Amino acid sequence: MINKTNDIKFIVIQVIITLSIAFIPIYFYINASFENKNIQDKLMLKDYTSSVILKMKSFENENNDVFYYPRSNIFKSAIYDNNNKPIFSLLKQNDNFDFHTQYFQGTDNICYKQYLLNNKFEAKYIIVCKNINHSQIIYNVIILLLTITCLIFLSSFFTIKQSIEPYKKLNKYLDDFLKDAMHELKTPIGVARINIDMLQMKIKDDKHILRIKSALKNMTIVYEDLEYYIQSHNLKEDKKEIDFSKFLTKRVEFFNDLTIAKNIKLIQNIEEEIHINFREIELYRIIDNNLSNAIKYSKDKLTITVSLKKVDKQIVLIFQDQGVGIKDTHKIFNRYYRGDKISGGFGIGLNIVKNICEKNNIDFNVNSTPNKGSCFSYYFTLP
Repeated sequence: MINKTNDIKFIVIQVIITLSIAFIPIYFYINASFENKNIQDKLMLKDYTSSVILKMKSFENENNDVFYYPRSNIFKSAIYDNNNKPIFSLLKQNDNFDFHTQYFQGTDNICYKQYLLNNKFEAKYIIVCKNINHSQIIYNVIILLLTITCLIFLSSFFTIKQSIEPYKKLNKYLDDFLKDAMHELKTPIGVARINIDMLQMKIKDDKHILRIKSALKNMTIVYEDLEYYIQSHNLKEDKKEIDFSKFLTKRVEFFNDLTIAKNIKLIQNIEEEIHINFREIELYRIIDNNLSNAIKYSKDKLTITVSLKKVDKQIVLIFQDQGVGIKDTHKIFNRYYRGDKISGGFGIGLNIVKNICEKNNIDFNVNSTPNKGSCFSYYFTLP
């Protein structure tokens, strides 16, 4: 089945790409907004300056003794004489002004300068300043980005959902088909194995029966690999204490027919009373896949050695053969990789082993020499 996490990844990637493309017009919108705000600030400065000048003229016309200089929460102003000295100022002491330009901008404010006609205050010009505030522009940009992101996310979600729906249905169909096929295969394989065992009891030492029995066991291993692969995502079996020594001995006995059919000598170096807390189904897959591969890729009349020993706080499981060897040990654990496309299976056995090892923190190592053999080692750490 298609993973929901992958769906979200696709959506996020599409949102990022679309936002990257949308950033170009957004960038020009931000620049235009700042420019528009700057023009508005300049117009407001001019209007306020005109209002101050108008009040100064009104004071002169009224012949009052006291002039109440206009004050504002938004604007700060000052009037200067011919020597650029302040006559009256509401500006900050540390403000540095460029007296040669009409508009000048500081780090946090913008100012406007206008020359005055002859007046009672002997002022040459007036400077009006206001703080620069871009909070509204930033707020608008954030709202715009959030709106665009939400729209892109929703459209991407529905688009991707619709586009992958046929693949999900196909995946479900294939998944159900495999489960049904596995269920249908289980019974005939079991019946065939029982009947071949009964036939072997009547006709002993028949090489044809032995070959049929070996082929059935190979089919059983492939079947169990596929069954585990299908059910591995929903595996609910708990770990339990297993007599590893006896368990391994029984699995080696299961493969006796295969070794006899190829006249392979199977040596067991299994220490007794080694126990492990593990899932049986996963231990089956580790042992069966390694043994079946060792037998499959070994020529007749060669030797396979299976070892189990305890070293300090580790249990070491080793499968060593004298088979054809492996050209590239890095690829053998890849799913669907087959070293021999003629005698190989589906290429999922060692991939299953690798996943089990990673899931249970089992270290593993492969040493191989082409035409001389391979050695697979697994290190189970004891608690």
